[in-house]
Amino acid sequence: MSYEPYQTPAQHPLPPAPPKPRISGTAMPHGVFLSTGTASTGSSLSLVLTGFTIVTLGMCSLGPTYVLAWVLDRHLQVWDLSLPAVLLQVGGPADPLVWSVARIMVNLLGFFAFLVLLRSTPLAAHHAAEHMTVHAIERYGPYMWEPYVDQMPRAHRRCGSNLLAGLLPAMLVGVPLLGVASPLAVLIGLMGWLMRHPLGYFLQNTFTTRPPTPGQRERGIASGRKLLAKWLKEPAPRLSLAQALWRRGVPQLVVGVIIAMYAIGLLTQRFHLWLDW
Repeated sequence: MSYEPYQTPAQHPLPPAPPKPRISGTAMPHGVFLSTGTASTGSSLSLVLTGFTIVTLGMCSLGPTYVLAWVLDRHLQVWDLSLPAVLLQVGGPADPLVWSVARIMVNLLGFFAFLVLLRSTPLAAHHAAEHMTVHAIERYGPYMWEPYVDQMPRAHRRCGSNLLAGLLPAMLVGVPLLGVASPLAVLIGLMGWLMRHPLGYFLQNTFTTRPPTPGQRERGIASGRKLLAKWLKEPAPRLSLAQALWRRGVPQLVVGVIIAMYAIGLLTQRFHLWLDW
């Protein structure tokens, strides 16, 4: 009788583990959406609702912005216009520089009001749960990541907040200055882009995320489990660009934004309201 020679583990190595996926995600009002670009979690309707919710928060922040502008205007009577009037774009001073500076102040107040409102919603906590889950998977791989989620930071380098932070100085400060101080406006826009990561991390840690509850953190972990179960079955399917964007959730979010803006436009016409988009 003959026997097969003993095979050592080195002679029969395990199949190589799949590479760590590059994950993107979106915080939703009721959970976490994650995607590798080939696999994804969450429904399209949930993503549409998320886009709708973000625009609605922006609309709701106009009320606190008006209040802040009114309070500040009462304490800064140093020009011939009121900040609420600037917010409503009613009239304007003879000096364009004064109007530009007032417009910058109103922009900053509006953005601050939006951030405070955002942080008070479940979106901020789910945003943190999303980042913590993605950090753990990317650092420890698709098999051993779950015990480490609690130890992960709330801010992530690839978060869209970093891109937004790079554009905000140009949008909030640079644009109002274009007509009166164009070189300064360009310099502010350039400096903002170069500082996008420090600014983005500040936004994430201070406003756009907050520590999740155990239940909110578990929603992020459950989304990570679901994503990896799909991804490990077929890590690299061939997809068109349109399919990849759909799996990332981009068109669904855009649809939600468009629906919200259309609905708000109808409301302003119906009730003769004013909103500055």
